Amino acid sequence: MNTERIKLQIVRKTFCLTLLFVFLLSCTHTAENNGSMIGSISETRSEYLKTIVGQLSGKFELKNNTFIKSRWSVTERETSRKYLKELITTLGIEVKENEYISPNLNPAIDLLLSPFKGTNVYGILPATTQSNQYIVLGAHYDAGRENAPGAIDNATGIALIYSVVRELSSIETRNKNVVLVFFDQEEEELIGSNAFIKFMKAQEWNVHSVHCFDMVGWDGDGDDAMEIYSASESLLNTYKKAAIRLKKPLKEIRIDPVGYDNNGTDFDAFVPEGFNVIGAGECYYHRDSTPYKDSPDDTYETVNFSYLESCTNFIETVIKEMVRS
Repeated sequence: MNTERIKLQIVRKTFCLTLLFVFLLSCTHTAENNGSMIGSISETRSEYLKTIVGQLSGKFELKNNTFIKSRWSVTERETSRKYLKELITTLGIEVKENEYISPNLNPAIDLLLSPFKGTNVYGILPATTQSNQYIVLGAHYDAGRENAPGAIDNATGIALIYSVVRELSSIETRNKNVVLVFFDQEEEELIGSNAFIKFMKAQEWNVHSVHCFDMVGWDGDGDDAMEIYSASESLLNTYKKAAIRLKKPLKEIRIDPVGYDNNGTDFDAFVPEGFNVIGAGECYYHRDSTPYKDSPDDTYETVNFSYLESCTNFIETVIKEMVRS
């Protein structure tokens, strides 16, 4: 009887020790996965633009020894969100998430990817003066297809916004709040940006303007031109005046908001809702845009970083003037 009791106690202790070992191993694994993804960010704009695009498109290994090879599946988008949250944190801005569930309007879409449940990542750079106005800078972070690295579409838009807000954070006077938001599921019928519109309305933000950036990495003809499209005369004029001073070529598209329904990029979600919105990027509608969109060839190597930096400098000038006014 005593022998059987001793054997039972040994079995119990062995089982408990095994559970403890598994728990500690799990904690170690989790800690490794939750470690820093980005590492240090260079002070040089040309360098950190390359770093961000490279890390988001699988060119560069992250600090936790992983790669973001695509941003298409649920798991890949979750990893990308963790990266973006850390990226926003490096700006000294509190990072927030806008989680949403959207009704299924198209049963033909692959429901295994949960296309109608996602998360927008955003942060707010507060005004230095009393202000209830918000300037929104947005870019989508999901990729268009499985195995598409999404370097130009749309790691370049993310890198541009990061750079602009980084510069804004160092100016002494900001008379407007600045929201940077990275939209989920642009490639799934603009679900993320539509969800964020509902969120902004619920918050009753006084939105001064919305600026959407999608694909800013291709300049095939070498003219350095940036494409802008809007139904807002004031925004078009603001961009054009800055372009004249900086000698930045612009190609303009005037949008008719009446009956507007494009569903091509996040910009399109804001037009029918009456927002003062402008879109900007490489010359997609003028046929000078990456031929590798939504393909495995949309890689870091195809990005024209001189063009990306030039466009970033231009947008920084435009937004700085708006924030100071």
